[in-house]
Amino acid sequence: MRLSGPALLIAALTAAACGRSPALDTRTFDLHYLDPGSAEAMISPYVFTDRPGGAAGKLSASEHTLTVRETPDNLEKITRVLAEHDTPQPWVRLHFQIIGADGGGPADSRIADVETELKKLFRFSGYRLVGEAVVSGTARSSIQQSVGGEGGPYFIDVNIHSVRMVGDTGLVTMAVNLRGVGPSGLSTVINARDNQTVVLGSAQLASRQGTTILTVRPELVRQ
Repeated sequence: MRLSGPALLIAALTAAACGRSPALDTRTFDLHYLDPGSAEAMISPYVFTDRPGGAAGKLSASEHTLTVRETPDNLEKITRVLAEHDTPQPWVRLHFQIIGADGGGPADSRIADVETELKKLFRFSGYRLVGEAVVSGTARSSIQQSVGGEGGPYFIDVNIHSVRMVGDTGLVTMAVNLRGVGPSGLSTVINARDNQTVVLGSAQLASRQGTTILTVRPELVRQ
């Protein structure tokens, strides 16, 4: 089909409009709680660095700021994302209990709340508390704690991956390692709800005879 007159003019204007690059603005965001690396990873999907026509987006981070060159619409999206996530990180207090399971004896009242669950998971004659520790941290923090007690010392390493609200309760994702003075130990990654006691597992530690069991109970600290 051959175009002429007004139809040809409209087609030319439409082609020019389609090839026009979007207008970009630059905005600097102050970071109050997010570290620059986490903020950059969170925002990068909204920055189109490969946009053709000289309209590529740009993203740069400094110690306390994030500078973005993008379309006004994308800058508004980034503003909303940072407003949601650049907030005070909730603290979590982790209550660890190191339990010995190597023979009978009277019930230990200090672990009465978990002994019923232990009997479902294991088939030992008795359990007793041999050490405990309480540590605190936030998401993306690492904690090391030495613990004395019978058969110790023990060493607990914790990497808290995330602390977040799910429905009306908190959920903590963490990697935990327990070891004695020797090379053997217990390592696991778990999700635990606020105030839920979780049995992390058992191990034969070189520092003592018998089996050692580790439990943890996270407690979110409301600010």
